Amino acid sequence: MFDWTQTRTLAITPTAMYNIHNKKVKRCIMIKDIDGISKITNARGKNEFAVHVPKAYDYRFETDKREHIIELLKRLWYNINKENVPVYGIPAPAKDLKDFTTTEKDMKKNRSKHPTSDYRILSEDCIETTGSSG
Repeated sequence: MFDWTQTRTLAITPTAMYNIHNKKVKRCIMIKDIDGISKITNARGKNEFAVHVPKAYDYRFETDKREHIIELLKRLWYNINKENVPVYGIPAPAKDLKDFTTTEKDMKKNRSKHPTSDYRILSEDCIETTGSSG
C-alpha cells in the first residue's frame, strides 16, 4: 500500500469537524463520536495527529497547527461529554501514526489499531478529574 498525502481543508464547529475538498464536504465527524486523539511525541517526529472514530475509520492529519487543533478538539469534546477525551502519545521509534490509525480496510476486516491505555498522556487532560487528589 502506498503512503500518500492530500491537501485538506479542515473546518471545526462546536459539534463537528469537516474535511472539505474543492468546496465539497468529503467527511463529517461528529465531535461526540471521537474516542481519542493520538500524536507523535518524539522531537523529530512530524506534526502529525490522528482522530480516532470507533464507528468508522480514523483520520490522520499533519499540520503546524497540530497543538491548537488538538486543544480545540479536547475542549469541544469535554463540553459535549463532560469528561476528558483520551490523548495518546506515540514515542520513538515510531516515525508516523500509520500503525496506530484504523483505516477503511481495517474496519472491513473488523480490526482496530487504536492505541492501548499505556500510551495515554494524562497531562493532556483539559480538566482535572475529581478522582485526583493533591
